Amino acid sequence: MLIKTFQKKLEAFLSLTGFMFQNHSKRLALWLVLLLGVTSFFTVGFFPQKPKTFSIQMKVDFGPAGKPAYDEKLSVEKGTTPKEAVSQVFPVLSGKSCCSLREVIEINGVRVNPAKKLWWICKVNGSKNVSPQKKKLKPGNLVEWKYIQD
Repeated sequence: MLIKTFQKKLEAFLSLTGFMFQNHSKRLALWLVLLLGVTSFFTVGFFPQKPKTFSIQMKVDFGPAGKPAYDEKLSVEKGTTPKEAVSQVFPVLSGKSCCSLREVIEINGVRVNPAKKLWWICKVNGSKNVSPQKKKLKPGNLVEWKYIQD
């Protein structure tokens, strides 16, 4: 019933604007165009899209803490940082151990200890020149967190 009402109102509007339906095939074509338009609106503009993800390799070496190492593929979203990625696997605490309040000071209960020179370091594809809080990961990156005694 709702479709018939909508059809009548649409035909009335179109006839007022000078568009007259001459035969049934034009009506069918118009309905198909309207159906495609409404469908694309609801599937693209109305429903949220699932974020795109990709795989990285995550390694966590607990070194002197003696916990078992972690070495697995991990699925992350575009824009994920090394700190966010390790947070998907282990509880992570941030705080100031040296220079910034955003530093990783603990992963899975293993905390930095400046007095004993125990630190967490992060490498991406073998490079230590990365900020774990800022570096945006890319597909296939190797992220390594190591607990070391300096």
